[in-house]
Amino acid sequence: MADILLGVMILGPAVLTFLLKSNAALSFLVLCAGFVLSTSVIGDLKNLLSQLNLSTASSTIGILLLAVPLVLTLLLTRASAGKGLKFWLQLAAALCAGGLLALSVGPVLGSSSQFDVTNSSFWSNLQKIQSEVIGIGALISLLLIWFGGLKHYSRHR
Repeated sequence: MADILLGVMILGPAVLTFLLKSNAALSFLVLCAGFVLSTSVIGDLKNLLSQLNLSTASSTIGILLLAVPLVLTLLLTRASAGKGLKFWLQLAAALCAGGLLALSVGPVLGSSSQFDVTNSSFWSNLQKIQSEVIGIGALISLLLIWFGGLKHYSRHR
């Protein structure tokens, strides 16, 4: 069951990118921002929610800070992936985003639910290539944004 959950997390962004032709480069960078938020402001956010009489676990907040912006970005950037090589690079960025999602959510799931993915052999293999997943995803995302998202305007109006 843990391997299936990991597979869904990794392939989910790629499937959404393929079906919606979404900008996976932006979604990878949004996931990076979500990871920073989930690790740095989760305590303050939990305190704020408790002051509002809303009780929720830190793991739930962390998963929401990771998954919701990712899915929302894929939905909002539909039909922007381009064609040809650019589209295949978007799919590669989406696979890296899925790998980063699994690497980010895996420890949270292991500590808070019955889906302990950290005991899976697939998890240990994913951890071995963690640096490559993050590095390649960041490089592809930045290159796609820098060279694919720049619009050149003429000086004549």
